[in-house]
Amino acid sequence: MADLDGRVAVVTGGAKGIGAGISECLAEQGATVVVADIDGAAAEEHAAALPGRSLAVATDVSKADSVAALAKAVADELGTVDILVNNAGVGPIPTPVQDMGEDEWDRVMDINARGVFLCSRAFVPSVIESDHGRIINISSIVGQTGFALVIQYVASKFAVTGMTQSLAKELAPHGVTVNSIHPGILETELHGGVVKLFSAIQGQSEEATWDWFRAEIPLGRFQTPRDCGEMAAFLASDRAHNLTGAAFNVDGGWEMH
Repeated sequence: MADLDGRVAVVTGGAKGIGAGISECLAEQGATVVVADIDGAAAEEHAAALPGRSLAVATDVSKADSVAALAKAVADELGTVDILVNNAGVGPIPTPVQDMGEDEWDRVMDINARGVFLCSRAFVPSVIESDHGRIINISSIVGQTGFALVIQYVASKFAVTGMTQSLAKELAPHGVTVNSIHPGILETELHGGVVKLFSAIQGQSEEATWDWFRAEIPLGRFQTPRDCGEMAAFLASDRAHNLTGAAFNVDGGWEMH
């Protein structure tokens, strides 16, 4: 019997990158996975490739009505949600703070922070009903230690870390655990775009920037979506029933606290 047989998991931003890795690992452990993604076509394609039962729902996590529609679709089709993975996010446009526009701040905060709030608000009642309630939020290594030129992204990920701790205390009486995963550097579309912009600011090649990031990782290798997926599958399982309010670094040793 797989760890997550009979459980329903919602993964936001679940069609690509880290979200795809999480969706795959949860499905492999027996969960019915809802792939919620702003790219509806990609969500359909990824959901169809997962083992077991799945559902794809086009969702903009920054919009309350879209999140409400997601919650209704899941309730109508699958009933109670056992696992919510708040993964949907966007990368920053690296910018000195004095040059940053409010539109860039709002763009990142609306998806990375507001999205976690809206999805948690929408699904907490269902997760409480579950006998195995789990919420897993995807933060970042910069959700614990700041990084220059990306104040908007750092703020959004620190917000995710704080919301995780707050929800862990709020939902503990209901037996629901809430934890955060803090990915390091991945060779995904999101990270690739950020590296490209950092390279332009620093006047060096993208290859040199990738090399710099790799050199900062004690294990000397980048992380993968499946690395994050395996951690999510563990936190979603009964084996992690006594873990809550914690931050789990999946970063090759970049952060050590």
